[in-house]
Amino acid sequence: MSEQAGGPEALERVLVAVAGGLAITGPAAVRVGEDGGVVGELGGDGVERLTGRDGEVIDALQYLAAQVVRRAEGGSHRRVVIDAAGYRARREELLRRLAVRAAEEALEFGEEIELDPMSPHDRRIVHMALAEREDVETRSEGEEPRRRIVVAPADDAG
Repeated sequence: MSEQAGGPEALERVLVAVAGGLAITGPAAVRVGEDGGVVGELGGDGVERLTGRDGEVIDALQYLAAQVVRRAEGGSHRRVVIDAAGYRARREELLRRLAVRAAEEALEFGEEIELDPMSPHDRRIVHMALAEREDVETRSEGEEPRRRIVVAPADDAG
């Protein structure tokens, strides 16, 4: 049980330190998610500093926080998510709309639509948003950090 407690406590220390360093005045909350992962949330004045361009800052913080939690738990691989004022949900909705729009364009013009480079997490959201559709297919191309998604009409569509 001590391993379980170590991760949330370590994540809370990271969030408090980051909030102090960025002069974010809102609360830092940590909870264990339904999947057993650790979820940290920041809110309040100045929290927009945490997201950065296309979530680059919050993604980097999430990566570092995951390393801290893993070390605190003796090498566990528990999932760590950091959110700031609901940014993750807003970003997911934006990416889902982008995926649908790209699929519609691919079908309308009968050609591949190449999206801008995005993080692995964002690419997964786009792939999952279109996974149930049989009229389009998705694939990732390129090398990090310029890896991007291509949305194309399915071979057997239309």
